[in-house]
Amino acid sequence: MSPVIQQAPGGVMPTETDMNPILQAITWLLLSLSSLVVIFWFLTKFYIKSRSLFMLGDGLMLGSYLFGLGESIALIVPGSAAFGKDIATLSKEQLDDADKIGYTRDILFLLSLGLSKLSACEGVRALSPDRIHHLLTSIIALSVVIWMITSVFGTAFQCGASGPWDRDHARCINQASRSHLRESENRRLILVQDAFLRFVYISSVVIDAGLVTLPIAIISPLQMTLRLRLTVMSFFSFRVIVIAGAIVQLVYLDRLWVENYTLLAFPYYLSTQLVLFASLLAAYIIYFWPFLRSMQSGLMSANAATLTSRYPLTRTSKRPTLKAVMSSHITKRGYIEIIPTLSLARLAPSKTSSHTPPAQDDIAHTSPR
Repeated sequence: MSPVIQQAPGGVMPTETDMNPILQAITWLLLSLSSLVVIFWFLTKFYIKSRSLFMLGDGLMLGSYLFGLGESIALIVPGSAAFGKDIATLSKEQLDDADKIGYTRDILFLLSLGLSKLSACEGVRALSPDRIHHLLTSIIALSVVIWMITSVFGTAFQCGASGPWDRDHARCINQASRSHLRESENRRLILVQDAFLRFVYISSVVIDAGLVTLPIAIISPLQMTLRLRLTVMSFFSFRVIVIAGAIVQLVYLDRLWVENYTLLAFPYYLSTQLVLFASLLAAYIIYFWPFLRSMQSGLMSANAATLTSRYPLTRTSKRPTLKAVMSSHITKRGYIEIIPTLSLARLAPSKTSSHTPPAQDDIAHTSPR
């Protein structure tokens, strides 16, 4: 007997055999929140701030959002109604449509996730001009690129180059093809696919852990109050939520290999949407804290390089001097430079300094030719 779907005045209500309405509702909600975050970011960049240059980090964030937008749309189109439903209630045509949509959705998810990590790398790079910090950031960025290439190509060609979404042949490592294979071959394909997905998610967790640890290592030695230190660290530690979501994906990954995977893998599908949203938000939020800090100080600068703050973003072992700042060959664009009050006092001319005779060394350097 086929299960009956409850019909509510405003639409379809979820049941024990149809959790798709919950999946689509949460996807709509997260998509709306992501769009609001992106709109707020570009409003602060192009309207509140006078500088409107389109930097690399901006392009990566926009690309991550667009791929995430495509992934969310793929999950709310009518053909994706199979996700979250009992497989016994689905026809072969519905499963075929779900296979094509799932294939597209997986690739868009990985692309969005990878670009958000690269955008976060740009945000970490802006923390400090130190060469060691830049080297570590470049290593993480290179790891992200390798992870993207491996995961995207592995997902795109898991069923071959001809009809890669078609699961009805023995070359494909998937759910449907296992019914046509011997038990030993069936188990081998499951293990290969499971191992590949676990590699994708575990390596993603390791990269995210690096994107959390490195900013904390940069910020920790800076001279600031504990409250400010924790505030800044919290912006860069938001990516911990992405790590938690990826762990949930790993926990429910085995449900992709059961017979009724369309229904029982509902927690996996839902955690995928949460990971996508958290990754986008984690990439955007690290660019918001200078804006929020300037609002608290009652200051709105022309660009990020002139935002004032009570704490520096450069790791220095001693207080900077005017000579060190002027002679530095490192580009300071994009960093927040703080000159301590003591240095400003030294630079300020005193009432008697205008009548003080120049030092002997200065006379020697300024003598006429």
